[in-house]
Amino acid sequence: MKELDKVLKGGIIAMIPVYVEGKGNSTKIIFEKYEDLYIHNRTRTVLKLIADYYTVDLRSIRREYGKGIESKNMIPIPLNKRDVLIQIKTRRPISKNDGSTGYFNLRYIEKIVKKDDDIYIRTTKGEEIKVLNRERTIIKHINDGRLVKQIYNERIDSYIKEEPINYKTPATKEDIALLIREIVDIKNRL
Repeated sequence: MKELDKVLKGGIIAMIPVYVEGKGNSTKIIFEKYEDLYIHNRTRTVLKLIADYYTVDLRSIRREYGKGIESKNMIPIPLNKRDVLIQIKTRRPISKNDGSTGYFNLRYIEKIVKKDDDIYIRTTKGEEIKVLNRERTIIKHINDGRLVKQIYNERIDSYIKEEPINYKTPATKEDIALLIREIVDIKNRL
Protein backbone atom coordinates (compact mmCIF):
# COMPACT_ATOMS: atom_id res chain seq x y z
CA MET A 1 0.00 0.00 0.00
CA LYS A 2 1.44 3.30 -1.01
CA GLU A 3 1.28 6.23 1.39
CA LEU A 4 0.22 4.01 4.29
CA ASP A 5 1.05 6.79 6.73
CA LYS A 6 -1.36 9.18 5.01
CA VAL A 7 -4.12 6.58 4.75
CA LEU A 8 -3.96 5.57 8.42
CA LYS A 9 -4.41 9.17 9.54
CA GLY A 10 -7.93 8.92 8.11
CA GLY A 11 -9.02 6.79 11.08
CA ILE A 12 -9.78 3.16 10.18
CA ILE A 13 -13.34 2.27 11.15
CA ALA A 14 -13.35 -1.24 9.67
CA MET A 15 -11.59 -3.60 7.26
CA ILE A 16 -14.00 -5.95 5.53
CA PRO A 17 -13.13 -8.89 3.24
CA VAL A 18 -14.97 -8.59 -0.09
CA TYR A 19 -14.95 -10.16 -3.54
CA VAL A 20 -14.20 -7.73 -6.36
CA GLU A 21 -15.17 -8.76 -9.88
CA GLY A 22 -12.05 -9.55 -11.88
CA LYS A 23 -9.73 -9.07 -8.87
CA GLY A 24 -10.90 -11.76 -6.42
CA ASN A 25 -10.37 -11.49 -2.68
CA SER A 26 -9.97 -7.87 -1.66
CA THR A 27 -10.31 -5.67 1.39
CA LYS A 28 -12.69 -2.77 1.81
CA ILE A 29 -11.35 -0.22 4.29
CA ILE A 30 -13.88 2.20 5.76
CA PHE A 31 -12.38 5.44 7.05
CA GLU A 32 -13.65 8.16 9.32
CA LYS A 33 -12.21 11.00 7.21
CA TYR A 34 -11.83 9.52 3.71
CA GLU A 35 -13.94 7.65 1.20
CA ASP A 36 -13.90 3.86 1.31
CA LEU A 37 -10.81 2.28 -0.18
CA TYR A 38 -10.59 -1.11 -1.93
CA ILE A 39 -7.26 -2.89 -1.73
CA HIS A 40 -6.81 -5.97 -3.86
CA ASN A 41 -5.17 -8.03 -1.13
CA ARG A 42 -6.68 -10.35 1.42
CA THR A 43 -7.72 -8.77 4.71
CA ARG A 44 -5.09 -10.70 6.64
CA THR A 45 -2.35 -9.24 4.39
CA VAL A 46 -3.64 -5.70 4.92
CA LEU A 47 -3.80 -6.34 8.68
CA LYS A 48 -0.13 -7.44 8.67
CA LEU A 49 0.88 -4.23 6.85
CA ILE A 50 -0.99 -2.11 9.38
CA ALA A 51 0.46 -4.10 12.30
CA ASP A 52 3.96 -3.54 10.89
CA TYR A 53 3.26 0.19 10.63
CA TYR A 54 2.23 0.32 14.30
CA THR A 55 5.15 -2.00 15.25
CA VAL A 56 2.74 -4.58 16.61
CA ASP A 57 3.61 -8.29 16.68
CA LEU A 58 0.38 -10.18 15.95
CA ARG A 59 1.72 -13.46 17.31
CA SER A 60 2.71 -11.90 20.63
CA ILE A 61 -0.65 -10.15 20.90
CA ARG A 62 -2.48 -13.42 20.45
CA ARG A 63 -0.36 -15.11 23.10
CA GLU A 64 -0.27 -12.33 25.71
CA TYR A 65 -3.74 -10.81 25.42
CA GLY A 66 -5.29 -14.23 24.90
CA LYS A 67 -4.27 -15.01 28.49
CA GLY A 68 -5.90 -11.79 29.69
CA ILE A 69 -9.28 -12.59 28.14
CA GLU A 70 -8.90 -16.36 28.55
CA SER A 71 -9.34 -17.13 24.87
CA LYS A 72 -7.18 -18.51 22.06
CA ASN A 73 -9.18 -17.26 19.08
CA MET A 74 -10.50 -13.91 17.87
CA ILE A 75 -8.14 -11.93 20.10
CA PRO A 76 -8.62 -8.13 19.86
CA ILE A 77 -5.62 -6.29 18.42
CA PRO A 78 -4.48 -3.10 20.17
CA LEU A 79 -2.75 -0.76 17.73
CA ASN A 80 -2.29 2.12 20.16
CA LYS A 81 -3.97 3.55 23.28
CA ARG A 82 -7.14 4.50 21.38
CA ASP A 83 -7.47 1.95 18.57
CA VAL A 84 -8.32 -1.69 19.21
CA LEU A 85 -9.48 -3.94 16.36
CA ILE A 86 -12.03 -6.63 17.15
CA GLN A 87 -12.77 -9.52 14.81
CA ILE A 88 -16.29 -10.23 13.59
CA LYS A 89 -17.41 -12.61 10.85
CA THR A 90 -18.74 -10.62 7.86
CA ARG A 91 -19.09 -13.15 5.03
CA ARG A 92 -19.24 -16.84 4.23
CA PRO A 93 -16.11 -18.12 2.46
CA ILE A 94 -16.63 -19.55 -1.02
CA SER A 95 -13.39 -21.50 -1.26
CA LYS A 96 -10.35 -22.48 0.77
CA ASN A 97 -8.18 -19.59 2.05
CA ASP A 98 -11.06 -17.13 1.80
CA GLY A 99 -11.16 -14.81 4.77
CA SER A 100 -14.50 -14.35 6.45
CA THR A 101 -13.44 -12.12 9.33
CA GLY A 102 -13.66 -8.34 9.31
CA TYR A 103 -11.80 -6.09 11.71
CA PHE A 104 -13.74 -3.31 13.44
CA ASN A 105 -12.15 -0.46 15.36
CA LEU A 106 -13.74 -0.52 18.81
CA ARG A 107 -13.94 3.24 19.19
CA TYR A 108 -16.06 3.63 16.03
CA ILE A 109 -18.73 1.07 16.94
CA GLU A 110 -21.89 2.94 17.87
CA LYS A 111 -24.28 0.04 18.42
CA ILE A 112 -25.56 -3.34 17.30
CA VAL A 113 -28.71 -3.19 15.18
CA LYS A 114 -31.12 -6.11 14.63
CA LYS A 115 -33.32 -6.06 11.52
CA ASP A 116 -35.51 -9.12 11.11
CA ASP A 117 -33.04 -12.04 11.23
CA ASP A 118 -30.00 -9.96 10.28
CA ILE A 119 -27.55 -8.18 12.55
CA TYR A 120 -25.65 -5.02 11.65
CA ILE A 121 -22.97 -2.97 13.32
CA ARG A 122 -23.67 0.74 13.12
CA THR A 123 -20.54 2.85 13.05
CA THR A 124 -20.15 6.41 14.30
CA LYS A 125 -20.09 7.42 10.62
CA GLY A 126 -23.69 6.14 10.38
CA GLU A 127 -22.87 3.19 8.14
CA GLU A 128 -24.44 -0.19 8.92
CA ILE A 129 -22.35 -3.26 8.15
CA LYS A 130 -23.99 -6.67 8.04
CA VAL A 131 -22.31 -9.29 10.22
CA LEU A 132 -22.86 -13.02 10.59
CA ASN A 133 -22.14 -13.53 14.30
CA ARG A 134 -24.91 -13.72 16.85
CA GLU A 135 -25.58 -10.63 18.95
CA ARG A 136 -24.29 -12.33 22.09
CA THR A 137 -21.00 -13.21 20.34
CA ILE A 138 -20.57 -9.62 19.10
CA ILE A 139 -21.14 -8.27 22.61
CA LYS A 140 -18.51 -10.72 23.90
CA HIS A 141 -16.00 -9.52 21.28
CA ILE A 142 -16.70 -5.88 22.18
CA ASN A 143 -16.23 -6.60 25.89
CA ASP A 144 -13.02 -8.54 25.14
CA GLY A 145 -11.82 -5.54 23.12
CA ARG A 146 -12.48 -3.20 26.04
CA LEU A 147 -10.59 -5.52 28.38
CA VAL A 148 -7.61 -5.76 26.01
CA LYS A 149 -7.61 -1.97 25.68
CA GLN A 150 -7.52 -1.65 29.47
CA ILE A 151 -4.69 -4.19 29.79
CA TYR A 152 -2.74 -2.49 26.97
CA ASN A 153 -3.12 0.97 28.54
CA GLU A 154 -2.05 -0.32 31.96
CA ARG A 155 1.04 -1.90 30.38
CA ILE A 156 1.96 1.28 28.52
CA ASP A 157 1.39 3.42 31.62
CA SER A 158 3.56 1.06 33.72
CA TYR A 159 6.52 1.90 31.48
CA ILE A 160 6.38 5.49 32.68
CA LYS A 161 8.89 5.75 35.48
CA GLU A 162 8.41 7.95 38.53
CA GLU A 163 12.12 8.20 39.27
CA PRO A 164 14.33 10.76 37.53
CA ILE A 165 15.81 9.68 34.23
CA ASN A 166 19.56 9.07 34.14
CA TYR A 167 20.71 10.30 30.76
CA LYS A 168 24.19 8.87 31.23
CA THR A 169 23.08 5.23 30.84
CA PRO A 170 22.50 3.77 27.37
CA ALA A 171 18.92 3.33 26.14
CA THR A 172 17.55 -0.21 26.30
CA LYS A 173 15.45 -1.90 23.63
CA GLU A 174 12.48 -1.40 25.93
CA ASP A 175 13.15 2.37 26.10
CA ILE A 176 13.37 2.59 22.32
CA ALA A 177 10.18 0.54 21.80
CA LEU A 178 8.32 2.81 24.23
CA LEU A 179 9.54 5.92 22.39
CA ILE A 180 8.48 4.49 19.02
CA ARG A 181 4.98 3.73 20.31
CA GLU A 182 4.64 7.18 21.86
CA ILE A 183 5.81 8.88 18.64
CA VAL A 184 3.37 6.83 16.55
CA ASP A 185 0.56 7.64 19.00
CA ILE A 186 1.37 11.38 18.85
CA LYS A 187 1.67 11.22 15.07
CA ASN A 188 -1.78 9.62 14.79
CA ARG A 189 -3.34 12.34 16.93
CA LEU A 190 -2.14 15.07 14.54
